Amino acid sequence: MSAPTVFSSRVERPAVLVHGGAGTYLAATTAEQRRERGAAMAEAARLGLGALRTDGGAAGVLAAVARLEADPRFNAGRGGRLQQDGRCRLSAALMDGARLRLSAVYNVQDCLHPSALAAALQERVDRNLDGEGARALMTTLGVPLAEVRTSANIERWRALVADTSVADPDSAVGDAGEEGLRAVREAAADGTGTSGALPPEDRRHGTVGAVSLGADGVLHACTSTGGRGHESPGRVSDSPTPAGNYACSRVAVSATGVGEQILELNVAARIATRMLDGMTLRDALTRTFVEVADHGGVLGVIALSADGELGYAHTTEACGVAWLDATGAAGLDPHSRG
Repeated sequence: MSAPTVFSSRVERPAVLVHGGAGTYLAATTAEQRRERGAAMAEAARLGLGALRTDGGAAGVLAAVARLEADPRFNAGRGGRLQQDGRCRLSAALMDGARLRLSAVYNVQDCLHPSALAAALQERVDRNLDGEGARALMTTLGVPLAEVRTSANIERWRALVADTSVADPDSAVGDAGEEGLRAVREAAADGTGTSGALPPEDRRHGTVGAVSLGADGVLHACTSTGGRGHESPGRVSDSPTPAGNYACSRVAVSATGVGEQILELNVAARIATRMLDGMTLRDALTRTFVEVADHGGVLGVIALSADGELGYAHTTEACGVAWLDATGAAGLDPHSRG
């Protein structure tokens, strides 16, 4: 495995930083598709910063994540990957760093914006719900059921079922698209399908997320995912847990990648603990991702600190990232520029 990528910069608050998933999608997407994804993430950051300025609190991360959940190019909300039974089960979490308050939904179906359900749970005693509880919450809130599966993801699932695969050999971020479907068909045609075996871990990726630093210095994190793709029905990701989504008084972190590894390393909370113990964000990211690489971890994170340090890190070949701060300073990771 190559050395981890670690990036950090300074921003002025308020600021919003978003990601659109980490993985090996360079071979499965064109430069134009990556530019389009980059533009969508930049738009999510713009919407997030606008909402943060206007409404404060968690509004920024929720607006940013909602933008990506509605875009089938990303693996969350509409366009979320399908599990082996052809169903799309979505998970999302929201955390308020000032109050150390986490709320989340696990494996909810037929919901365009699971992040909104997580937000609705913030003021409740029972703040973490499984799919059944989340569906009941939708009924209580009057949230309409939505078809979140795309025709491309349904076709991809059918191709995997026809190949008797138990895992997706090339989980493209978000909507599979023709390139991803071609990979499945070619694997089936030449006998290299993945029947009975997991795909290489460096070919699994997904998830969207956002972190924000308010004008008042309060940090928030929100993460939403459609999962790995073609996993066992009911499999739960890291995204609704503190390992994948965490905010405290010092930092907000959102993770993406192989959920099992993010959970094993407790990645987001590990970074936060190091910062609470006095590390800078860059040092916390660097030390953590040395450990991630030693573990064989295939993942990425974005993070914002209370003192205005922005950062991201990943062991994958790419991780889509965009940000915007109070001065109008904006950024994209190199792979999101095409």
